[in-house]
Amino acid sequence: MDIWIIYLVKTLLLPVASLLLLSCYGCFYVIKNKGKGRWILIVPLLSLLLLSIPIVASSLAKWQQQYSALDLAVIDKIKPQAIVVLGGGVKKFAPEYNSLTTINSRTLLRLRYAAYLARKSKLPILVSGGKVFESRDESEASLMASVLSKEFNTPVQWLEPLSRNTAENASYSQRVLAKNKINRIILVTAAMHMGRAVAQFKGVGMIVVPAATGFVSISKLDLFHFLPSARALEMSSMAIHEWLGQQWYSLRY
Repeated sequence: MDIWIIYLVKTLLLPVASLLLLSCYGCFYVIKNKGKGRWILIVPLLSLLLLSIPIVASSLAKWQQQYSALDLAVIDKIKPQAIVVLGGGVKKFAPEYNSLTTINSRTLLRLRYAAYLARKSKLPILVSGGKVFESRDESEASLMASVLSKEFNTPVQWLEPLSRNTAENASYSQRVLAKNKINRIILVTAAMHMGRAVAQFKGVGMIVVPAATGFVSISKLDLFHFLPSARALEMSSMAIHEWLGQQWYSLRY
């Protein structure tokens, strides 16, 4: 299936687009039927409200966090041979860096953790990420390698610049690593994304040590955890995105 169609369908299924479309349909239906069928309007608006509440969003996020934080003692036990870092997206316009494209905050979080693990383990790094849509910009892997080397003083051994999704991250990275007789890796990606990523890398024959970052947690409840916020809505959307991704991958791959 064409990548444009996949991204279009994904966007329409996720909040906010799906709930706003249902709300618009609800408004049209209620007006057309002179006030009847108000529930069609109430359901998407109530869903939008719930997904915007931090306590709900954090619960959805924790539901997707299938792996706990890495215990460094596992590295000595399994003896991985390399660190693989998956890209989390790019920022298309970054004038503050005198560049049109750079990595986004999600990718930066993964790179920071990868640099930390590289210093601890002394293992070489592979960065994985291509161009989702055809463009003249650098691949995500190239941008990631540049940030690691220039900003974190951490060299990158291999680049995988072709992948457009998690399945391709795994397949193409495995090809690069197989040439170097590597099949045991530390995998760095977001905590919510780790479940889908581990499944794909194991599916291509890799032995994986999950090294998740960007965990969502609540240490102490307060009033603000029950008040709607844009950040909570974004978190809910990311959790639902991962759930939809898992369902799609179970059918596609």
